[in-house]
Amino acid sequence: MIIVTGADQLMGYAIASHLARFQHLRPELRVICENKSRCLAFVKAGIDVQQVDYKHPHQMSKAFHRAEHIILAVGNEPDRVKNAKYVCKIASRSGAQSIILLSHIGAVSRIHPSLQEYHRIEQAVIKSAVPYTILRLDFVQQYFHLWASHSEKTKQFMLPVTEDVEICPIDITDVCKVIEALIMDNSNQFAMFLDDQHEDQVYTLSGPESVNGKQIAQMLANATGYENYKFNQTRPMDLSYYLENLGMDIWFDARLKQEMSKMYHETFVNDEYSKRAFAAPSAKQIQTILDYFDWAQKTSSSVLVPHATMITNMPCKSIQTFFEENANSFKPRV
Repeated sequence: MIIVTGADQLMGYAIASHLARFQHLRPELRVICENKSRCLAFVKAGIDVQQVDYKHPHQMSKAFHRAEHIILAVGNEPDRVKNAKYVCKIASRSGAQSIILLSHIGAVSRIHPSLQEYHRIEQAVIKSAVPYTILRLDFVQQYFHLWASHSEKTKQFMLPVTEDVEICPIDITDVCKVIEALIMDNSNQFAMFLDDQHEDQVYTLSGPESVNGKQIAQMLANATGYENYKFNQTRPMDLSYYLENLGMDIWFDARLKQEMSKMYHETFVNDEYSKRAFAAPSAKQIQTILDYFDWAQKTSSSVLVPHATMITNMPCKSIQTFFEENANSFKPRV
C-alpha cells in the first residue's frame, strides 16, 4: 500500500492526484487527511481515503495498516513537526519499506524557526530506521498562485528581496514526477522497495534556472501581454499583511470556490492540480514563505541543482512556462 499524507493540502493533494492518473494502481493507493472535504474526488475514484486526528492512536494505526511506501508530504498545520514524528513512529512499527520525505531546501538554516522544523522532521525520518529518501524542495512555482490577486490589481510582482536575489523555483509537476520515478518500476507498477541508489539519500529539487524578481516580472509581462509589469521590492511585513488578508479578498475567494467545485469532479487524467491556488495560506505557510525569502536573501543558497532531472531523465518546467500556462490568472484587470 502506498500512503500519501497531507492530501488535504496542496503538496499532498498534488502527489495523490498525480499517482491517481494510473487507474490500475488506485486500489493500492491510500491518502491521509484531516479535512476529508478536499479529498472527495479520491473517494469517487475508488481510492482509500482515511481522515485522521494525528493525536488519535487507533485512527493512525488503522490509516497506516499495510503501509509499504509512505510519502510524507509535510503540511502547514501548527503541529506539523509533532505530526510528522508520529508518522515516523507508526512507520517504524508497521514495517514500512520506505519513507519519502518532502522537506525544504532551507532545512539547513540555523536562524529561521519555520525552516528548522524541516530539519527536525528530517532527523525523525533518519532515526526511524526505515529506509528513506529526503527531497529538499526549493520554492514551488505553484505557490505564486497566491500572488495572482495582487498582480491583477497592481500590475506589479512583489517579493521581499532585492531585485538581484536569485531563486530557483521548481514546478509541482516535476516534484510529482520525481516521486513517480522513485516508487514505480518500468512496468508502471509500484515497486516493493526503494532502488538502492536512492536509499538513504538526500536530494535537492530545484527548477531549471535561477531567476530574480525583475526577470520574473518580465516573464509575467511576456506571458500576459501586458508590457508594463514591474518588480516591486516590498517589506516582509507588507507581504505578510497581503497573504494574511488574502482569504478576505472576494476575487480570490470566488476563485477558490470554483476550484473546490472542479476538485470535486476531478478525473485525474491530467495535471489540473498544478493550476490551483488551492487554499488561502495558513499562518505557518506564510511564515515559511517569509523565512524562505529571508534565507535566500542572506545566503544566496537557492541555486540550480539538477537532481530532479537526474532522477526522472526529463527536463524540468521553467517559471516562464508556469506563467504562460496560468496567464489568465495574472492578467491585469481593466
